[in-house]
Amino acid sequence: MSSPKSWILSLYYFLTFGGFVAMAVYLPTLLTDLFGISKTDAGLRTAGFVLVATAARPFGGVLADKIGGTTILKWVFPITTCMAGLMAFSNVMPFTIGALGMAAAIGLGNGAVFKLVPEYFPQSVGIVTGLVGAAGGLGGFFPPLLLGYIRQQTGSFSYGFVALAMFTLVCWFVLYYNNRPRRPTPQLA
Repeated sequence: MSSPKSWILSLYYFLTFGGFVAMAVYLPTLLTDLFGISKTDAGLRTAGFVLVATAARPFGGVLADKIGGTTILKWVFPITTCMAGLMAFSNVMPFTIGALGMAAAIGLGNGAVFKLVPEYFPQSVGIVTGLVGAAGGLGGFFPPLLLGYIRQQTGSFSYGFVALAMFTLVCWFVLYYNNRPRRPTPQLA
């Protein structure tokens, strides 16, 4: 689809679903590397992340039905930005709060993005859903690569979470820019 809105929704889902997939896959490595916890403990903590994000997803849909997907995303992006900022600290408590907060936020965001697809594309729900879903899948692929590269180059994952926070700010800006009130153009008589 060549519609800018389809690409914008893809960007949002790249962040929300991609972030979910990326963290579900990479969180055990992060936890064992950063905090030296056992693989079993890391697996249990990752399961907590997955459960929170998965449980939040239908609530994101319900809330989007009541107050709109855009309204939900107006909250999801700044919360995700703050949670990524917390995760940049190499201390177990801020990281845990950040990870669980991010799980809830991106879970809500998943439901909100899919609420917007039929609103914007009532005649093309299938193809746009496919495009947006594909973007989410790709979003799960890149963050682990980026985090690993940053860790290799700097010795820390912190800059990776700063990059995530910055990407989330970009999504927030795109949301704001595309939903700002527009002044009507003057009509010539």
